[in-house]
Amino acid sequence: MDDEQIRQDVLAELAKQKWTGKDMIDVTVNAGAVQLSGAIFDERERQAAIVAAENVAGVKAVRDNLFCAGPLSVVLVS
Repeated sequence: MDDEQIRQDVLAELAKQKWTGKDMIDVTVNAGAVQLSGAIFDERERQAAIVAAENVAGVKAVRDNLFCAGPLSVVLVS
């Protein structure tokens, strides 16, 4: 699998999840290594996003660059 296909598959897997803010997590892939970046609103989402990415065919590793946005972060951004 090429990196773009893996990226699309990870994004599709994340989009299926009810807990995720679909446009808040960015996915990049380099040689099968997935990097997750962006915002989550609950620490449980971090592990769920990592597991979702790990379960995609072709993924060799997952790097977590997610940050947990608190309630004030959301107010300041919006």
